[in-house]
Amino acid sequence: MEISEIMTGNVITMDKDAKISEAIAKMNDSYIQQIPIMDGNKYIAMLTYKNILRRGSIRTNSKVFNFSINTPRVSEKTDVMEAVKLIRESGLNGLPVVNKDRIVGIITRTDILKNIDKIVKNATTVQNYRIMNSDVITVDTDNDIESASEKIRLLDEYEIPVTQNDRLVGILRSKEILNNMITEKEKISYGEYTSGKFKIEIKVSSLMDSPVYSDEDSSIIETSKLLIKNGLHIIPIVDKNMKVTGIIGISDIIDTIEYGEDEEGFYIEVSGLNTEDRDLYDITYFMSDKFISNISRIIGNNGKLIFNIRKYKTEGRGKYSVRTKLITPKIHMERDDADYNFGKCVSRILKNYESSIKEK
Repeated sequence: MEISEIMTGNVITMDKDAKISEAIAKMNDSYIQQIPIMDGNKYIAMLTYKNILRRGSIRTNSKVFNFSINTPRVSEKTDVMEAVKLIRESGLNGLPVVNKDRIVGIITRTDILKNIDKIVKNATTVQNYRIMNSDVITVDTDNDIESASEKIRLLDEYEIPVTQNDRLVGILRSKEILNNMITEKEKISYGEYTSGKFKIEIKVSSLMDSPVYSDEDSSIIETSKLLIKNGLHIIPIVDKNMKVTGIIGISDIIDTIEYGEDEEGFYIEVSGLNTEDRDLYDITYFMSDKFISNISRIIGNNGKLIFNIRKYKTEGRGKYSVRTKLITPKIHMERDDADYNFGKCVSRILKNYESSIKEK
C-alpha cells in the first residue's frame, strides 16, 4: 500500500515568518496537531503543539520557524510500512509528503489509525487489555494547569485523563492549555508568562473536556474509531465504576503493526526526555542493546522495547519513574520502576525482564 492511498491532501501550511499566536489559532480552528512551515513554496520544517508546549516561555509575536523542527520526508510512492517505521523512530505525529520540496500531503498517525484494519492482520481480534498500559498517570480536577502541563510534557503526550476521587471525569488536552495562554480577553505577553509560570492559577476542571473512554474487552478497531471521532491521541480504559485501569494511545495501536518479514531487529522507543537529556538516552540505548543481545537467542531477533520516562523532584532530589513494555511475537510484558539513580532503575527493569523470560 502506497502513502498516496491513505494520506491527507490539501494541507494547511504557515509561512516561516508568521507569528506563533497565528499558528496556534490556525491549528485550533482546523483541529490539527501539527502544521508544515514553508519558505515560499518550499517545505522547510514542522510545527507541533508538543514543541510549543515544551518551551518554558513564549512571546506571542515570535516567528513560527523558531518553534519548528526538522523532519524526515516521504513521497506519495513510499510504502505505508516505511512511513510507520519513520513515525515510530522519529516520535512525530505526522510526516510531510513532498515532491521536489513542494508539499503534496501529510501522513499522520490518525491516517494510519483510520486504515488499521487494512494494515494489521486480524485487528478485530486484538483487545484493549492486550496492549494497554496499566501504569496510568492522571491529573486531578483541582490541580493547577501549570503542573498538569508539566505532566503532559513529561509523558510526551497530547492529552491526559482527569480524575476526581479516583474516577474518570474528563480529558485535558494540551491545545486547551495553549489556547488559554493566548486569548482575546487576556493576551499573555512575555512579561506575564515566563519560565512556565502562569500569572493566574487556573484549575484543570475549568479547561477539561468531557470524558471519553473504553473498556478492556473492546477491540483496537473500536478504540481507533473512538480516538478518531474525538480527535484524541490517548484513551482511558475504565471498569464499571469508572476507575481508570489502563490507557491506550495511538502509539500503542501502531506498535501492533509488525514490520515486513525482511525487517529484522528490535525497535527501541524512548519518550519523556528532553534534548538536553542525551546522557540518559545513551544509558537507555546502551543497556537495552546489551539486554537484547542476552535474550535474542531465546525469543528471536524481532520485537519492540518501549520506555516512558518521567523526571520529578522529591525531598529536594531528582527522581526517575520508568515505565516499559516488551513486545515480541512470543511475549508481551510490562515492567515499571523508580529510583534516584536512573541507571540502576533501568538495570533492574531489564534484569526483571530477563529473569521472567528465562523462567518461561
